[in-house]
Order: sequence, then structure tokens, then C-alpha cells
Amino acid sequence: MKKIFKSFTFWFVILAALEIYMHQVGQDSKSIVLIYLNPILRTMSRSDIIRDFMNSGLQVSSGTIIEHISIYWYIGSIVTFIIYGLIIDVFRYLIRHMPSSTK
Repeated sequence: MKKIFKSFTFWFVILAALEIYMHQVGQDSKSIVLIYLNPILRTMSRSDIIRDFMNSGLQVSSGTIIEHISIYWYIGSIVTFIIYGLIIDVFRYLIRHMPSSTK
């Protein structure tokens, strides 16, 4: 259990859930935090084909200006935060397990 709390992936998933909640209650009405501060989702939103796919999912009502958003944006947010957490966890693992040079 202690390893889970020390994992960046765990805390990034919690952060993604808080971000989604914030979007749902209307604190992120223009999807700035949800999409535009996430480099992967921002890149996806700029491509017409990918944006059309992301908008084609089940529409969830939210407190945004347009009052609904595709569930794929929420899933994408969680997946990208898991990726970010895993990358940081791998770097931390590699740094901790590097052989120390002795002279």
C-alpha cells in the first residue's frame, strides 16, 4: 500500500480525477485546464480528424459553456496522466537503481 502512495502514477490519476470533477462542476468552463494545459490533448484538439473522433463519443453534460463534452476527452485525460506518471516513475526507478561509481 505504501508503494502505491509513493507512485507518481497514482497521484497523477487523482489529479486527473480532480481535473474532471472541476470541469464537471463548471470551474473549467472553457476546457482550458482539461484540454489546453495537457500537451497531448492540446495537440489532438488541433487535428481535425482526431478532434472529430474525440467529439464523437457519448456526450456528458457538464458545467461548460457548451453544456456537454464527449466522454473520450475525459478518458484521454486519464490515459495521458497515467502516461505522464509512468514516465516519471520509470525515471525515478532508473535513477535509484543506477550503479554508483566508486573510485
